[in-house]
Amino acid sequence: MESIQNFYNTILKSSHPILLAIHLSAKAAPIVFYILGSLFLGFTAQFITLVILFAIDFYLTKNISGRKLVQLRWWYDSTGQKATSFTFESYKQYGPGPPVNAIDSKLFWWSLYLTPVVWVVFAIFCVLRLKLFYLIVVLVGVGLTGWNAYGFRCCDKWDPNENASSSNSWFQLPDLSSFGNLSNLVRIQGFFNSSNRN
Repeated sequence: MESIQNFYNTILKSSHPILLAIHLSAKAAPIVFYILGSLFLGFTAQFITLVILFAIDFYLTKNISGRKLVQLRWWYDSTGQKATSFTFESYKQYGPGPPVNAIDSKLFWWSLYLTPVVWVVFAIFCVLRLKLFYLIVVLVGVGLTGWNAYGFRCCDKWDPNENASSSNSWFQLPDLSSFGNLSNLVRIQGFFNSSNRN
């Protein structure tokens, strides 16, 4: 009981205590629901609910709590039109503003890095217990929480004074904006279909 009171007092020292509580709740909700959800829901309902909770957590962390708690924001440009795929917005770009609260920063980064680790552990348990259907939803959790952690890590290390080409990250998603290879795939498929008719 004393540890809960200490945690509550720590949250109250935040610059944005309600937002910090919502942020931590959004990180914990999918984990708790994954552990307890199978007690009162079937797999399909649990899967859908978990994906919705992951999406809420991803959006809230990326667009709201990251911007308010640590003054960082990132987004990914999948069109390939820019020199870099990642775009960052950071307190480093602007003049001195209000400092980042140490409690906000510490709890934000701990929760951001700890949740992908928890989902990786769940993935290992799914493989060991041969729960392959649950492994799918766990991998969604690993992907979304890991992608968010990676984006914020790159944003935190980003220096706005460097040129744009050096801020490009080592990890790039494929460019899905062009469908040039799709015509090649159709031609190959047409070749096999015509050879089957002969």
